[in-house]
Amino acid sequence: MWETRALELNNQEIWNWERVCEFIDYACRHDFTALVLGQMDLFDKLVSPAGYWPAHLNDRLSSQQRARCVYLERLGNYCHARGLRFYLQAKELSFQTDILLSHPQLLDAREGVRFDMEFWCRYLIDKVALICQRIASLDGLLIALSTTDSLLPISHPHWAKNRAAPANTPERYKRFFHALSEVMAREGRHLVLRVFPASNSDVDNVLHAISALPEAVSVSIKLTPERFWPEFPNNPALLAVTDRDVWVEIDLAGEEVGWGNFPFLRVDELQGRLLWCQEKNPAIRGALCKVSWEGIDNHWVIGSLSECNLLSCAYLLRHDTHPTVTFLLQRWLSQCYGWQPHAGIVKTLGELLEQGGQALYGALYARDHVFHRHSLLPESVDQALWSLYGQLDRNHWLPGSGNDLYFSRDDVNISSHHLYQIAKEKDAALALARDVACQAADFARQTDFPVALSRRWQTEWAGLTLYCQAFVCAQKAFFTLCYARQVENSWSMREICQINIQGLYSAAGEMADFCARHPDLPPGLYVMFDPRRVRQFAASLNDALVTLMT
Repeated sequence: MWETRALELNNQEIWNWERVCEFIDYACRHDFTALVLGQMDLFDKLVSPAGYWPAHLNDRLSSQQRARCVYLERLGNYCHARGLRFYLQAKELSFQTDILLSHPQLLDAREGVRFDMEFWCRYLIDKVALICQRIASLDGLLIALSTTDSLLPISHPHWAKNRAAPANTPERYKRFFHALSEVMAREGRHLVLRVFPASNSDVDNVLHAISALPEAVSVSIKLTPERFWPEFPNNPALLAVTDRDVWVEIDLAGEEVGWGNFPFLRVDELQGRLLWCQEKNPAIRGALCKVSWEGIDNHWVIGSLSECNLLSCAYLLRHDTHPTVTFLLQRWLSQCYGWQPHAGIVKTLGELLEQGGQALYGALYARDHVFHRHSLLPESVDQALWSLYGQLDRNHWLPGSGNDLYFSRDDVNISSHHLYQIAKEKDAALALARDVACQAADFARQTDFPVALSRRWQTEWAGLTLYCQAFVCAQKAFFTLCYARQVENSWSMREICQINIQGLYSAAGEMADFCARHPDLPPGLYVMFDPRRVRQFAASLNDALVTLMT
């Protein structure tokens, strides 16, 4: 049994008392031991330490901050009454921009905000101390020194090629981590530092800085490097820390596989990764299960078909047995829908979910590389290029795989083969999505599904086919365009691109119609099915295609 089994909610729902109480009850039902509430700039919503800017003159801000602290204090007490530890999670360094008006010496004409180590360390210490004092029921904080989400980055990501990493980056991590460790120890709270650097080269800096801290400071590390991509290896950083408690972060919200809006079975994969953690590093004694993604409000994975992954993970964390996928799916169906079908039905259901996940992966990803972040289409050709070949370039973790995405007129045969493989992969994904969706519909008609399960089943499968169609058309158009730009600007290439652009426009219309016919869809599905975004990308592709014709 894992010692710490934490459940995390990290979107706007954390301010909904009824919703969070429902979440706490859910955590208790499934034997979690801790609750984590988080937002990127959460700490700035709670306190403004004195002496940095005249925040006390802003009654509205101070009243809001006080009200939020009172609210979280009550939630913490409710957690304790239910036997749960209570944590908050945020990314730093963040600050109210008004602070710069009171400290003009922090502004730099070239760099933006000057990295005054003494000033920002003191500011972070005072902010964290004030949070601990204002929320007495708080057990601890999870803190990431984020390198891309702040006006004051510790270092620069690998894709920011025009920005050299500061020479004193390792020292910055050491100073801030040491400051956080001291203030949390003084306040008698548990500190969990998240390994959250901007680039691969920064991971060692973070881990080295943490190694010098007292053993009471825990560390939280993602299950796979960076975000969750299904084919990624287990995160090697999980094996690098052996002198303190390690929490493994598990994305069960599906940030990169459809946000729980489409079937994506991960039970077998999760079981294998968790066993790897236990066997390889005894210091891994905690798990943090994320059920939402901070980029979308009013949405969580609870209630979706992907909840089976969450409940299976909860079971695996509190039992030392090695159950079958069928057993775990039976528990999910029984607990969520009060349904206890025979093993044959559960086996078929699991096979359909597995195939649905394969279709979704084949549509969203290109040669094992995510096409664009957050399960969304890019909004322009330039954004797609930046994402795929820049920010989201994952060739470091999948050596050689990125070669399949490049085209060069220096080797036409290889480039043509790359384009053919991508197109073949996309066509296979769409064919599988359509075929398995038909099988799923037939299965539901022939099986006595509970009403709630039947409704969710039909919605997710219908949405899967349409979303796969949009991504397949988008990627075939994009990669054909890239090939035409770099290798062969022929009529046939331009025609293939144009056909897929038209397919993308058609998918946008079908998405609008789908949403109109399903007024009770989860809010997150409406966001994913935004036809304006699809049309915007199609228009950008078309503009780029026109330039090839002139």
